[in-house]
Amino acid sequence: MTPRAPWFRTVRFAAPLLLAFAASAPALADREPFAPEGTPLRYSPARRYDLQHLRLDLAFDWERKTVSGTATNTLTPLLSGVDTLTFHAAGLDVLRVRLAGAELPFTLDPKAETLSVRLGRAYGPADRLEVAIDYSAKPRAGLYFVGPDAGYPAKPRQIYSQGEPQLNRHWFPTWDYPNDRTTTEMLATVAPPFQAVGNGKLLEVADRPDGKRTYHWRMDQEHTTYLVSIVVGELTRVADEWNGIPVEYYVPPGDADKARRSFGDTPKMLAFFSEATGRPYPYAKYAQVCVVDFQWGGMENITATTQTARTLHDERAALDFSSEGLVAHEAAHQWFGDLLTTEGWEHVWLNEGFADYFTALYKGHARGEDELAAEMDSLLRGYLREDAERYRRPIVTRRYADPIAMFDSHTYNKGALVLHMARFLLGEEGWWKGVRTYVDRYAFQTVTTPDLQGTLEEVSGASLGALFDQYVYGAGHPELEARWDYEPEAGVVRVEIRQTQEVTGETGLFSFPVEIALIDAEGKATVHRVPLLARAVQELVVASAARPRTVVIDPDGWILKKLDFDKPAAEWALQLARSRHLAAKLEAIRALGTAGGDEAVAALGRALRDEPFRSTRQAAAKALGEIATDAALEALRPGLADKESRVRAAALEACQSFPRHPELIPELRRALENEPSYTARAAAAKALGAFPDRRAEVAPLLLKALSQESYREVVRSEAIGALAKVDPEKAYTAALRLAQYGSPVEARDDAMLALARVGADEERREAVRKVLEGYLSDPDPLLERASYESLVLLGDPAAIPALERAARLEVDANQRQRVEKAIAELREKSLAGRPDQALEDRIQQLERETEVLKEQIRELQPSPTAGPDRP
Repeated sequence: MTPRAPWFRTVRFAAPLLLAFAASAPALADREPFAPEGTPLRYSPARRYDLQHLRLDLAFDWERKTVSGTATNTLTPLLSGVDTLTFHAAGLDVLRVRLAGAELPFTLDPKAETLSVRLGRAYGPADRLEVAIDYSAKPRAGLYFVGPDAGYPAKPRQIYSQGEPQLNRHWFPTWDYPNDRTTTEMLATVAPPFQAVGNGKLLEVADRPDGKRTYHWRMDQEHTTYLVSIVVGELTRVADEWNGIPVEYYVPPGDADKARRSFGDTPKMLAFFSEATGRPYPYAKYAQVCVVDFQWGGMENITATTQTARTLHDERAALDFSSEGLVAHEAAHQWFGDLLTTEGWEHVWLNEGFADYFTALYKGHARGEDELAAEMDSLLRGYLREDAERYRRPIVTRRYADPIAMFDSHTYNKGALVLHMARFLLGEEGWWKGVRTYVDRYAFQTVTTPDLQGTLEEVSGASLGALFDQYVYGAGHPELEARWDYEPEAGVVRVEIRQTQEVTGETGLFSFPVEIALIDAEGKATVHRVPLLARAVQELVVASAARPRTVVIDPDGWILKKLDFDKPAAEWALQLARSRHLAAKLEAIRALGTAGGDEAVAALGRALRDEPFRSTRQAAAKALGEIATDAALEALRPGLADKESRVRAAALEACQSFPRHPELIPELRRALENEPSYTARAAAAKALGAFPDRRAEVAPLLLKALSQESYREVVRSEAIGALAKVDPEKAYTAALRLAQYGSPVEARDDAMLALARVGADEERREAVRKVLEGYLSDPDPLLERASYESLVLLGDPAAIPALERAARLEVDANQRQRVEKAIAELREKSLAGRPDQALEDRIQQLERETEVLKEQIRELQPSPTAGPDRP
């Protein structure tokens, strides 16, 4: 699953991926706990049977928003004496349960979300039972009905499922936990012109006497039941193939021209993952089906990935964006998550960490090592932000409030970074041999973290105990302070490294091998690998006949760490100019941005002009904006004309750091009105928000920009946010209109945030609060989330009752978790007795978080020739 309302949303609730972490992270005591106090340990539920086949014969009714039919669970008891069976079922109206034609007594437990069936006598492993459950449901979660209404009359009619982590129980009864696997089939009856796309192979489309059609899909390979899916709607199919296997893209009518632009590289991805894992794509077909109002980026339903329709983009958007990251992530899941599936949610990083890492590997394969390095850097920045500003936890933990809580940057980002470190420790031969053995050994099985560790150690002979104990079962990461010196008499370089992370029961001192690069007078680097031990202070000694011009720690960026290296600007400039690896270049750029001064500006200006890879130039533009001197502005100007639109966007956004230079306004206006790139136009709009003293000149430009259409409404979104800073009065009126149901969907969230910002004064607060409360039941789950966040930003505790009502009515654990967090934040402000300061703190936090998706859209996209994704 790709949760990043993440990379593709314009609601920015995560962190900028390219921020330099110059300030120390807050103390652990200042972080929120990952699991509330008293949260019990969670273990996989005990199952008394092996589910062998699941047959769903169901009718879907879009008009009534219902599903009805029969779920037949074929199973074998694991032990003797089984006289009761338990299935997961939530909100289902069970009519009867049958075994061999005889009806059986049953009990529904709404709180436990279970259906208990009494068999009448005991059965054992020699018995094969076919338990048919007749039922109907009007699901509030797991199965979603969307379509046109007065606000959005053009929205297509669709029905689609979302099972992960434990939502399929809301629309059919079965064993709904990943510690069992089964074959499945779906007979989906729908009314034309609807069609139904399910898992596996399409066996038949049968016309019925009542004019409806039944689509019969079957999966002959075993899989976990959260991967069972259905999409019903009017869909256009675009056909492709790989090695004779159908590769299909289903999109809403009218979007066929966008299908191949968004998904056309899928066969290349299947080829790469087949080769990389040593296991050719093992299923009858691979489909990707686009749905509207999807709350995730994508979901790896086996052979039939569900994708958000937001990923479909026009030719102009392709200057800045592609679906590559999303498509690759979900395709990688067909191996990691589907072929091999986590046995329990505490090990879900084996699904998501692998999918993120293999996405990065594919990008490196497709366009070179710099793309891989850029992906790893983005993953690192995202993880560090969550660790610093939210919570710290082990990757593997049994203490979580709900399974959905495990789908975070520790699971995705840190999981991928740990796999990258394992590759470093094992070497290329050991890593790839280990991965292929792991995939081959556990194909069509459930897996745990010891399975992975044991396999990698067995085939390579290496010991990974320290890596897994420290980074997987332990929490946090090494936070290093370093300095170096040269002793000519001894002919050695001495590097002092201090581990400054707060040591707790979960976070200790780290040990790992680290590479030290010595760069000589000619710019040549000599690399030495030395052991860093689990000590608070350690001196690393490396022989060198002459004094190096600088020293680089971990020049290729293999180690998950936070490093503060005490070096002068001249050395950082040399590192930037001479390093061959993107990780070292980005480290130098961020250090120069923090250091400032003429030497730093000159080095960053050269990088912005001359560095060949766009991520380096983007980072240089950002760093010059952080320095924010007149000289930095002059060095930044070439970036405004860069050949790459995402670099131009970074330079335009950096212009907001120069509010004393109103001569930038005409340049920003030209970009806002004439740039071919949507992202660059959006960056110009944002930068104009830095000139409130020029309200009369700037406000009309931003008001005019609100009429611009753009991909994902990036221009309107930035324009309304900037207008709130420049002219709150005009922004209030504009934001009220833009937030309304029926306005462009992907600008409504930012309009809500703008309302919260301009509604902070007492005169407007109550009116704004009531408007925002009206969006708590918005049909789009992403806009529901935006209403929660906007009410927190508004800071009015009077919103708590409305939020509490929303929490009581919310079935989806992901949404409920978010609204409960909003309630807790508002209560904290109320109890603190400092609502104004609390509001300002939250405004600043949300402004920082708001940057992430812009950074992700720019930083996670490949070059325009391939199309431009952290999800």
